[in-house]
Amino acid sequence: MVVKNRTRLIIILFLIIGFGSITTKILTGDYSLERIIPQPSYSVDITMTFTGNGEDVVVRTFLPRNETSQTIRNELNDAGGLRFRRETSNHWDRGEWNQRSAVGPFRITHSFEVVTKPVSFEIDPEIVIPENYPESFEPYLMSTDQIQVTDPVIMELIEELGVANTTYILPVLQELYNRVLAMGSRPFKGTTDAVTAARLDAASCNGKSRLFIAMARRLGIPSRLVGGLILNSGSKRTTHQWIEVYVAGHWVPIDALNGYFAELPGNYLALYRGDEAMFKHSRNIGFDYRYDIRKRTLTNDRLIGFLGRQEFSIYSILNTVMNGNISFGVLQFLLVIPLGVLVVVFSRNVIGINTLGTFLPALMAMAVRGTGLLPGIVAFVLVLTITVLFRFPLEKLGILHTPKLAILMIVVIFGLLGLSALAGTINWEAFSTIGAASVFPIAILTITAERLAITIVEEGTAKTIRILLQTLVVMTACYVVMGSVALKAIMVAFPELLLVVIAINLWIGNWTGLRVVELFRFRSLYTENGGRKDG
Repeated sequence: MVVKNRTRLIIILFLIIGFGSITTKILTGDYSLERIIPQPSYSVDITMTFTGNGEDVVVRTFLPRNETSQTIRNELNDAGGLRFRRETSNHWDRGEWNQRSAVGPFRITHSFEVVTKPVSFEIDPEIVIPENYPESFEPYLMSTDQIQVTDPVIMELIEELGVANTTYILPVLQELYNRVLAMGSRPFKGTTDAVTAARLDAASCNGKSRLFIAMARRLGIPSRLVGGLILNSGSKRTTHQWIEVYVAGHWVPIDALNGYFAELPGNYLALYRGDEAMFKHSRNIGFDYRYDIRKRTLTNDRLIGFLGRQEFSIYSILNTVMNGNISFGVLQFLLVIPLGVLVVVFSRNVIGINTLGTFLPALMAMAVRGTGLLPGIVAFVLVLTITVLFRFPLEKLGILHTPKLAILMIVVIFGLLGLSALAGTINWEAFSTIGAASVFPIAILTITAERLAITIVEEGTAKTIRILLQTLVVMTACYVVMGSVALKAIMVAFPELLLVVIAINLWIGNWTGLRVVELFRFRSLYTENGGRKDG
């Protein structure tokens, strides 16, 4: 009892010190989430190709610029031998590439990195639709060839929705949004105007957006098209259009195709505003284009600078002690390892998951950092299987334990190299680096194979497979936790969290209750008991 009370006091002490230090930092050191959590970044390459036929050539497309929800970095332009100029207006930046008497193939590449943020607005239900707007809003209320505000089809649709006489802006926008969202979606090529979209009751993003805008403008709500990209990793030729409506001093986004009302996720990149075509070019030049997009989460440079300026941050202290030679990435990784180990401890002692080895899942999660989770699991299972199968013939030779392990290690090496060679042969790039000894801990694999073989003999094949599957589950959890960029950044900013981790380990170390797995196994006992009545 005395020991337990002493342990409780230590746990409370560590929690007080840890959370107290963190609270002090937040209150006095401006440790905001924006400074700490790295932001997602996208690398975008716009590639345009065409063949000049001896005539003058002009190619134009919209280029990104900084806005509240997006920051552009490292913008580079390879004009491919053409003259380049950048045009700027209130609604867009546009690049133009031109050449007189252009002959032969041309390739233009414009590259940039963009850091984006999600956008969200809360529209006050008491806001009414104004009767008048300043003259500068006239373009956002007028009818055009593609947005036929005064067409009878648009008026009929508004009458059907019953919003013609509604004075509050929120219910009007919601009704328009719901109606357009319910329309069918078709990947139409080219331009779909508002009336055509209404008659077909189906359209792509540009047709749905134009129909929404036509109805909104008819009801006196300024609206405009926004063109840009949805930033998903890969190569594509698809661009996107959505809507902005003017509400109480703000341009509020709406995507009536993908289901976003007064909000946009963090992977939308705006390139222009207005009813524009993304590309314009001379005729008969065989013009083609594509967007190559890669998502990556970069270490927040502001965090490194911020921590470097803090006199008592772990980053600044270690940099001072080691003369600035410490790697920020290494520091993050070292500080996040205890979290991975905590996952194993919690899984084994609280949940009741059985694993091969005490900390093997965390060690394997560290090992597959360079290969990725799926290739790592495949390599782990395949090499273990090969090694275990090879171990049984060695047993019949009656050799000593240590030489046997040395031979098994060689088998592991050949297994990894063979898997890597196979991946290269079939062009499976994700698996091609598995054979690198620096990535996969060969000794751990060897010892694990030995342990797996012993477990098969002692527990049987079926139970061993269950244990292996449980090990892979815990390994996946460790990989997710230890690979989290946000957690790495938080651990560097608040290394005091290690005291909290120690406190949790002390608490788990005194765990005397049933494990979660045992609650499930013996559920029939307490269910039956719970159904009885005393007295």
